[in-house]
Amino acid sequence: MRRILLLLSMWLVTAPVSAQSVTVRGRVLDASSLRPIQAATLTIVESGTQALSDQSGRFLITSGDPGSVSVRVDVLGYESALETDVILRTSRSTYVEFRLERKALELEGIVVGAPAFRVLEAAPVSTQLLSNQELRRTPGGLQDVSRTLLSLPGVLGGVDNRNDLLVRGGGPGENAYYIDGIRIPQINHFATQGASGGALGLVNVDFIRETEFFAGAFPVRYGDALSSVLSIENRPGSPEGVQGDFTLGATEAALTLDGPAGDNSNWLFSVRRSYLQFLFEALGLPIRPDYWDTQFRFESQISDGDRLVLVGIGALDNFDIVPPAIGDDFENFEIASRVIDNDQKSFTVGASWRRLIEGGFVTTSVSQSRSHFSFEDPGDDGIPVLANDSEELDTRLTVQGDFESRSGITMAVGLDASRSSVEASVFQRSIPGGALTEDLAWDEGVVLHKLSAFAQTTVDLGSRVKLTGGLRADEVSTLDNGFEFSPRGSVLIDLGSGVTAQAGGGLYHQAPSLIALSVKDNGRPLNLSLRQQRNVQVASGVSWTVNQGFRLSAEAFWKEYSRVPLLVSDPRVSVSNLGGDYGFVGAEPLMDDGTGRARGLEIFAQQKLLQNAYFLGAYTLSWSEFAGRDGGLRPSAWDRRHALDLTGGYRVGSWEFGSKLRVLSGLATTPWDIVASEQSYAITGRGVPDWTRLGEVRTPEYVRLDARIERRLDFSAWNAVLFLDVQNILNRENAVGFAYTEDPAFENRIRPIDGSGLLPTFGFSIEF
Repeated sequence: MRRILLLLSMWLVTAPVSAQSVTVRGRVLDASSLRPIQAATLTIVESGTQALSDQSGRFLITSGDPGSVSVRVDVLGYESALETDVILRTSRSTYVEFRLERKALELEGIVVGAPAFRVLEAAPVSTQLLSNQELRRTPGGLQDVSRTLLSLPGVLGGVDNRNDLLVRGGGPGENAYYIDGIRIPQINHFATQGASGGALGLVNVDFIRETEFFAGAFPVRYGDALSSVLSIENRPGSPEGVQGDFTLGATEAALTLDGPAGDNSNWLFSVRRSYLQFLFEALGLPIRPDYWDTQFRFESQISDGDRLVLVGIGALDNFDIVPPAIGDDFENFEIASRVIDNDQKSFTVGASWRRLIEGGFVTTSVSQSRSHFSFEDPGDDGIPVLANDSEELDTRLTVQGDFESRSGITMAVGLDASRSSVEASVFQRSIPGGALTEDLAWDEGVVLHKLSAFAQTTVDLGSRVKLTGGLRADEVSTLDNGFEFSPRGSVLIDLGSGVTAQAGGGLYHQAPSLIALSVKDNGRPLNLSLRQQRNVQVASGVSWTVNQGFRLSAEAFWKEYSRVPLLVSDPRVSVSNLGGDYGFVGAEPLMDDGTGRARGLEIFAQQKLLQNAYFLGAYTLSWSEFAGRDGGLRPSAWDRRHALDLTGGYRVGSWEFGSKLRVLSGLATTPWDIVASEQSYAITGRGVPDWTRLGEVRTPEYVRLDARIERRLDFSAWNAVLFLDVQNILNRENAVGFAYTEDPAFENRIRPIDGSGLLPTFGFSIEF
């Protein structure tokens, strides 16, 4: 009680701050070559305090007071830029990095009104850039990168207890993730094998400097993904001695440390421990999710032109099921019967060496990822229903070069080689009423060698038009037909007065999952005839930068899928409709005769944090449909017609108030086959969908309002951030799906699956 009173008093009283300067440090780089820019003028907008970058592009600005500021950079020959919501702390300096685009020299000098929005010329459409603060402060986001992305257009989520990214009508297995240029198989705890969604993010937001999120039409640099790419770039460690923070959040406690390692090197390290298991025990639920995760980064500037970065991220997940007590409610018994035991271990380690050369730079990276999955459902009749003990390993070498000619043409080339393998011991029991007609079991592995290459060019066709074209080739050795070409392109047109038009698209491919390729019958592979899944997609739109901090945009998209895997046991069922639940997908015989399409319109408004306020408003109108072997398109499991997200906040002194409103139309679902479900329920505790009525039923509309109150306290050598985050402040019952039940309280055998109710979370972060 004494500790609680202390925290509340810290929340309410004014923090004593002794007179002490605060600093901003960082670098200014050329966006194309990543060479340092000397003599750039850095200005703290609010105070007018200035500094110049040195010959290595580094700068240090000393200011008087802690708080949130905007930092502007100006230099002749480059576009000016503005970084908003830069937090100045008494406990440490704040790192800001600018990557500036070239422009023709102007006689009248530097243009006033630096924009806060940066455009990637090689990916001008369907791309959003988010800073650390934008990720951290989202109400209801739980400092989870995936949940924060739900505020963006075209991005939908599944149920409240998962953070699946459903991008422009695609499933949760169609996304790719990178950290400091290293490919990461998945970024979630309790991930779904064969997809990429999960329960909670394992990326520590405190590490992140910036994220690039491509909701479609991404360039040829990225492959083996059909819907989206999330690229995370971390900040360097502090050069000023060991610093850190301790955070107690909604689901975990976290310790983050960083500091120097000699004159030209730095490091970051974090470890996090969940306490969800204690919360669920207190709520009387029969499940106990428990996890650890850790992350590190080491950076060394070996010479003026050579930089080495080492990264690592890992997780340990344990999921226990506690039998309900006699007299417990019926739903708890069903939960304990329905969920599967789910234990996982995963890690990725990698090294990236970047060397500056004449006109550009070359990046070479090596990495290894390992994921161990252990799933078990013992069956209510004492006979196992399923078991999966498998380990996936991916070892990768990537070499990429980025260059700019004197005429302003930029080029990028790359080569990626990987060896992927899986050792799987899988058993799936044939259940009366289920899809399998006989038990399926194998205890073998498979090895894949993947080779890909790409080349891309961006040409400036005058002062107002930029054209990008590229070609990618991918080979998957183990598949019977594993070679594919992927041409892609984009165009950016400056219409003047802050208005631009942009378009992009091309051909995209994704290899079958490792668990799907491991399926065998008496040693005979069953799925090596699968081809790489394909979609053709196009996106186009217009954007209007009204002023330096406010932008409006509208985009339309169209995606056409082919070679979509179907279940051999029931060719009506597309794997693209699966992956939104825990466990694994694709671990059975498949055929690639499925098709699909997605199309829609997005409207997005964003106000960067200037004048103490920020806002994001996103509306998406979309259709997502997939077809089985009969060719009839039906609403997919990710089909929502309308999605509206309004996120905003206001800062008053050391206080910040934020809210997020999410309004969704009904999600397409498949009714339950009552007769088949009665047979299956006695064994698995789960029902059987009626696949003859795929997508015929929709959930009610979903409305959720989240709120967040935060206060920053600044002391002489440390800082504290206190926050209250309330999910579903209206305590609205949102049915996110329907489950088959034999609870006597539901005569029709259908129980609504409710999303999260009112859930307040009080937390804090101590920065030292």
